[in-house]
Amino acid sequence: MSQAHHDPLHDGEALHAHDHHDPHTPHTHPPSATADAYETANKHHFDAEAHQYDERPGAQEAAEKIGRAMRDTGLFKQGITTVMDFACGTGLISRVLAAEDPKSIVGVDISQGMVDRYNKIVSDHGIPPEEMRAICTTPHEKQLQGMTFDVIVCASAYHHLTSIDEVTQSLVTTYLNPGGSLLVSDIVHGELTHEIFHKHSDHVVPHKGGFTEEEIRSTFEKAGLKNFTFEIIAQATHVGGPVDLFLARGDK
Repeated sequence: MSQAHHDPLHDGEALHAHDHHDPHTPHTHPPSATADAYETANKHHFDAEAHQYDERPGAQEAAEKIGRAMRDTGLFKQGITTVMDFACGTGLISRVLAAEDPKSIVGVDISQGMVDRYNKIVSDHGIPPEEMRAICTTPHEKQLQGMTFDVIVCASAYHHLTSIDEVTQSLVTTYLNPGGSLLVSDIVHGELTHEIFHKHSDHVVPHKGGFTEEEIRSTFEKAGLKNFTFEIIAQATHVGGPVDLFLARGDK
């Protein structure tokens, strides 16, 4: 496979536009009744952002840091590994992972605008779709029926999900091969991370302020994953403030 990138960071700057509650109160997950509203808002938001998504300040640099940390796991075998890039955006992360020359990378995103840009970049680089392509869908729709993967990655998107437990369970149960691994990167929760996202992002970011190691561990364990690891891999800038990025791994 040749090169092509995934999109780890949605929203206004290097990271997704995230909204968070007071850091001293317990994290709460929005009720499932709001899921459709958040999904629709995110779809419209990223459709509108797709044409300029890769040009956001710090986006390329952050994608490189996250992608390199994922590659350093040693999970991506040349000509063998099948990869899903969940919430792929324009493909910033996919293109970093493509340097490992896995068998295939399939990007998945709810935004048709992001998927179109992903596939145009892949096509412009002469990469055949059987090696790398994106699909506009959700884990609950039929476009992915019958498809399974050795590694599923997701970068800077968990804070946009109304229920990280439900999505993780779906990805692991339905799409991850036995012995496969899930890699998730997002913002580490800190005392000031609730301040890094603008008020205008309330409708697209249910989880404001990042995630603790305990939250991600609990989500992975509920999905039946084992060998959990969580490490801080880089620092990035969002709306002028520094945030730490984590990479979590669980094996099926």
